Amino acid sequence: MRRSFVLALGSALALVPAAAGCATPSLQVGSVCEIVGEPVALPAEARESSGVAPGVTEPGEEPGSRLLWTHNDSGWPAELFGVDPAGELVAQVQVTGSENVDWEDLAVGPCPAPNPWRVEGGRCLLIADTGDNRERRDEVVLYRVPEPGPGDAATAPADAFPLILPHGPRDVEALLLLPDDRVLLVTKGRSDPLEVYRSPAPLTDARAAAADGRIRMERVQRLSEGPVWLPSMVTGGAATPDGTLGVVRTYQSLAFYRIDMDGPEPLIPVEGGLVNLRPAREIQGEAVAFLPGNRLVLTSEAGPFGRRGQMTFLQCRLPGWSW
Repeated sequence: MRRSFVLALGSALALVPAAAGCATPSLQVGSVCEIVGEPVALPAEARESSGVAPGVTEPGEEPGSRLLWTHNDSGWPAELFGVDPAGELVAQVQVTGSENVDWEDLAVGPCPAPNPWRVEGGRCLLIADTGDNRERRDEVVLYRVPEPGPGDAATAPADAFPLILPHGPRDVEALLLLPDDRVLLVTKGRSDPLEVYRSPAPLTDARAAAADGRIRMERVQRLSEGPVWLPSMVTGGAATPDGTLGVVRTYQSLAFYRIDMDGPEPLIPVEGGLVNLRPAREIQGEAVAFLPGNRLVLTSEAGPFGRRGQMTFLQCRLPGWSW
């Protein structure tokens, strides 16, 4: 199977020193992306930001221009945090009918019909409760809720999609949501190879087709030959709204992929699509999302001595691609 440049970048990082004494350095591998402005501190409430997605505050607004959604991972309440691009907390919303066992990623897309809220044409958030550090969970779950509106303190009751990984428990930290409501999951790679799992059908259809309501994911690809070393472990992922381009991040890198959802290996590396994130100086890089205008947003967890997590914006110029 294809050897991922997520893993290949690990060796390259050892040869590329982090920039010193420069507030907004260019990212160095492949000359694909550069940091825009200064990274901003996330609010104290989002201490362990693990997923990020662009939000809107009113119809017709450019996603992410005024609002971004994030959440904490395991051990924290089932909440979404809305932050503005300056990192200020503007919303704190309970996700009704859910549990934060280990939330690891977040995506946004159209609310598919039918749905339990009778929403048509609205935006929905999909939360990946798929983390499993000890690899003991027989079942993980995706939660979907309509995007909260201004002033909401709680979401509508979450719609749950239980998932089974057929080759046993895996720690999964990357979620790619496609416009047809199918998903890709990418494992962390701690004790097994980096693996890609695909839903067999759109989520609502796949759940309805399962006798017990639990979706059996399909393992369709390996992105490494074996477990990977720490900097190359996968911590987040995202897909463009049209579902043609994906990105997978590790603690220190980004890798862009062309998405062929029906192909035998749905993630196809984009030539020149390697990005070294070490110059971003994240404490523990966790999440990534596409923003309009060929931009990306990254979030990271907080650190010791009161240092907050951060949000970093990138401007990217990927030959042949625009989003």
